[in-house]
Amino acid sequence: MIFPWRRFIAPTVFLFLVSSPSSFAAPMSKEQLFQLATIAASDAQFDRAIELFQKVIELDPKFAPAYNGLGLVHQSFEQGDMNEAVRYFKIAIELAPDYNESWNNLGRAYYARGLFADAEKAFLKSLQIKPDQVDIELALAWDYLLGQSRPDDAIAHFNKVLPFKDDPMIYYGIGLAQLLKGDRFKVLDAVTHLRRYQREDSAAKLETMVRENVRLTSKPGSPLVTGERGQESLFDQELKALEQNGFSSGHSKEGIKVRLKGPLL
Repeated sequence: MIFPWRRFIAPTVFLFLVSSPSSFAAPMSKEQLFQLATIAASDAQFDRAIELFQKVIELDPKFAPAYNGLGLVHQSFEQGDMNEAVRYFKIAIELAPDYNESWNNLGRAYYARGLFADAEKAFLKSLQIKPDQVDIELALAWDYLLGQSRPDDAIAHFNKVLPFKDDPMIYYGIGLAQLLKGDRFKVLDAVTHLRRYQREDSAAKLETMVRENVRLTSKPGSPLVTGERGQESLFDQELKALEQNGFSSGHSKEGIKVRLKGPLL
């Protein structure tokens, strides 16, 4: 659920609908309330969205999309409550086990909490229900690379996405995965692709790491980055240690800075 409704409704009509559902002569159906809740969420009126989703649940306690919506709202707060988001996504899944959208959202919430193995299970379940979801294949690729240091699995899923998604960051991910494997020539191949996209900054980072023989030493199953926002990745820590021992990239006073903080989903 991406809350797409907002753009289809004129602002004055939207404000009337979201602020005054009681002004309708007839009681509103759960579908109408659900649509208004989705509109409110897309407009960042989160308190109002929660109220409306809860009204939907009062009418139909087994309506899984309303719980999914509540999960997304809690995830969307400025200081997102991931525990509450996970709880609501799980309720939605219990009510509708084949609701792949909630599996996707659950996977993203787990990833944001640094629970990378749980995120993997959720993404794989979603793909089992609905194959060929390009964004979820990509999410799984980043989970394998950044969350679990499994470069071969990451590369396999990046390659699944390449024919369908024109995104230079995929080549950056492949380059990092090849660096983790120690295959310098394939890293340089990713650099070539990044330069075709005119992503010189990303290309230069990978190329410099190859030339300076930077090695990533994270073990399979261990995160290459932390799952918490604002914390340093293990990759950053390794580069800092190198700099303290006199390492310099030659591109800036600060040496190489490859920031892999937070979700790349």
